[in-house]
Amino acid sequence: MKTLFEWAVGLFVLFCFIAGFLDLGETPRQKRVREQAEWYAAEEDRRNIEADAAYYAEQSQHDHHHA
Repeated sequence: MKTLFEWAVGLFVLFCFIAGFLDLGETPRQKRVREQAEWYAAEEDRRNIEADAAYYAEQSQHDHHHA
């Protein structure tokens, strides 16, 4: 789980780094639209990671159930 999260963060940082170079040719409107799209994508990723974490936590509780 931790490696998946680190991979996602690393990819996001790399994406932001590349996007920084692309900013130079954008109009402010294009930049705002793209940043909003990126924010939504990041929110979706965060929700997926949280859902995965909750799912794995629930699974491990079932695996190690103490009566």
